[in-house]
Amino acid sequence: MLTTGSRKHPGRITNESRLEPEDYSTLHRLATAGEHRLIVSLGGGATAGLCGNIALTHLLEELGLKQHISELWGTSAGAIVGGSWATGTTAAEMLAAIRNLNSKDTIDLCHVAILRSLLLRPFGRFLPDGLIQGRRLALLIDAGLKVKDFQNCTIPFRCIACSDDGRNRRKIFRKGLLLPAILSSMSLPGILAPRPALEGEECGYYDGGLVEKTPLISPIAEHLRSGDSRKLLLIATHFSSDERRKPARGFIHRFVQSIYALEDALWGYQLKEARQRYRDKVTLLLLNPHIVEPTLFGFDHITEHYLQARENFKRTLRNGSLALTFGTD
Repeated sequence: MLTTGSRKHPGRITNESRLEPEDYSTLHRLATAGEHRLIVSLGGGATAGLCGNIALTHLLEELGLKQHISELWGTSAGAIVGGSWATGTTAAEMLAAIRNLNSKDTIDLCHVAILRSLLLRPFGRFLPDGLIQGRRLALLIDAGLKVKDFQNCTIPFRCIACSDDGRNRRKIFRKGLLLPAILSSMSLPGILAPRPALEGEECGYYDGGLVEKTPLISPIAEHLRSGDSRKLLLIATHFSSDERRKPARGFIHRFVQSIYALEDALWGYQLKEARQRYRDKVTLLLLNPHIVEPTLFGFDHITEHYLQARENFKRTLRNGSLALTFGTD
């Protein structure tokens, strides 16, 4: 079984295949050379996204590349990992935290509110905004943030959400408190209840995957607006698998499948735009470990998913395979 940390090597992840830095000299040269500006973008994807994004952050730590990252972006699960990592939390610490999760203690369903709403529906009572309250998740995320606001992050961090005011506007959080921004980015409509509104906010937010499941167009656009003459090297994770294309069973599965279909359609357009419109200005390194996730919030396969993503990323980032990885999914 994979374990994290020891008295002799605190924070070190053990019982996994060793990474040989010389096998990744091409990636290291691209990321550290003066002609490139490195941005890392972490996509959404529920527990598979948590595991995969932690696997990538650990590889970047091992290769000594974290210090060369100019910006870190995240959506949904990517916002959780990216926000924690940007505050100084290590990949080993994040992995240890999620390996201790289980659905019973973490997923706080709104049983009473749902039942009350159903009984009082003839009298105008509405169903809750989400099936899961999310209070326990919020506490777990907050515990992993070593600083609490964007301004004190060790790496400049941005996360993406979608406005719930009917206009579906992309919202990029880049200042203020981290926790409300991360909770906004992961607020899957109908599933996770939206966080309480902050003073001065004009609207609430949906999961950022509805507008940009993997931050792609936004970091590219921000880089171009900055006037930086260097070519952008964008390392991005994207999580999808053929498992999602199986027939849906039950209301929740059908609802989530519909959201996945919309996200995938939009992602196709965004990826096409990035490849065609910005190909001369961006080197895109897109990583998808194709993790099969049986349930939306299942925590029974954390170790398996982490190791699968790690081995996939190790193969695709090696010197001999790297050239075949650019821009593919």
